[in-house]
Amino acid sequence: MTFRRQVDDATDLHALLVAVAAILVVFGVGAAVQTAYVFSAGPFGVGGAVPRLAANLVGVAGMLAAIAALRVHEERSQWRMLARALAAAVLGAGARSLAQRAVGIYDADSPLQAVSIEFFSALGAAAVAGAMGVAFMMSRRRLRMQAQVSADGRIQIELALAALQNEEVRVRREVAEGLHGSLQQRLVLIVARLDIIQGHLAQGATSDADVEALQDIRAQLEQIREGDVREASRMLYPDGLEVGMVPAMRSLLGRIPASIGTRLQVSPEVRALDDPAAPALTQTERLLAVRVVEEALTNALRHGGAGTLQVRVDLDGAALVVEVEDDGAGFDAADAGPASGTARLRDRLALVGGDLTLTSSRSRGATLRARVPIARAAAKA
Repeated sequence: MTFRRQVDDATDLHALLVAVAAILVVFGVGAAVQTAYVFSAGPFGVGGAVPRLAANLVGVAGMLAAIAALRVHEERSQWRMLARALAAAVLGAGARSLAQRAVGIYDADSPLQAVSIEFFSALGAAAVAGAMGVAFMMSRRRLRMQAQVSADGRIQIELALAALQNEEVRVRREVAEGLHGSLQQRLVLIVARLDIIQGHLAQGATSDADVEALQDIRAQLEQIREGDVREASRMLYPDGLEVGMVPAMRSLLGRIPASIGTRLQVSPEVRALDDPAAPALTQTERLLAVRVVEEALTNALRHGGAGTLQVRVDLDGAALVVEVEDDGAGFDAADAGPASGTARLRDRLALVGGDLTLTSSRSRGATLRARVPIARAAAKA
């Protein structure tokens, strides 16, 4: 049992005992005084107010002890809780009857009818007190749960904002490293070669080598445009995502080397949700689903050896199920640390109520499976 559950149970027990005790004490005092007055008994004589009050308090203590022993407060079903409270009421009424015998209010020769009336009147009062105590405790529990849900919601919002900020920083860092690293170096080399050609032009001593150099520079610029610049753009926003999730996935698979066979299977239900004419998926939902495929492709290419790669997208209730399977060399899934791309993606999915599992082992390939909640499907459900 978690510490939070223990604290909640202790709070429920305290509320239940206080409510039952307050009701029964009021009943016990009133009943003792009224009965002593009816029978015109003195306050301290047999049948007087004090002995009856003592017997009633014993009954109250007995019921409270029974409530704690039967652990009424830990029951989650309201009907079972009431049943346990009734059992505690029977024990409390029985304790009161025994106390009445002990103080001499009744003895073995007392009329059975009078003893029975005392027992069942106490049982009725205890049952009512138990039911009212349960109702009071349940009300307090609902208020506490609402407060906890509100607090958890605030925490989830804070975690989501932190995750988004961390993800933005990560993407910015990767884009900056890509631009500052290979792209900048290649541009520096191109500028140096252009300076040489410019010097030849100024001297009027150009040659066929300069023409070839210009052609090579043009080819390098084309590679930079197609490679580095487009890669940085894809990191910020995958190709085809504006049109739909499926086109973006096709674009990802199109970048896989031709030596790896790829297959994309999308159920008719998902295609209907991703229809560009009437899209039902939000940009966030599309992006998360595409990121799952992107992470799986990255793992497959990184660990190598895959001959085929299958992507399956289906609908399961109020969630997209994205599964990517490859037949490569595989790896030990336990090696994926908390800073890995898979771990970061799992955290992002968890924040929106989704999940991600990675199963892989040496020489047996890998399978990445994710559930991405869909707001539109959840609303329909």
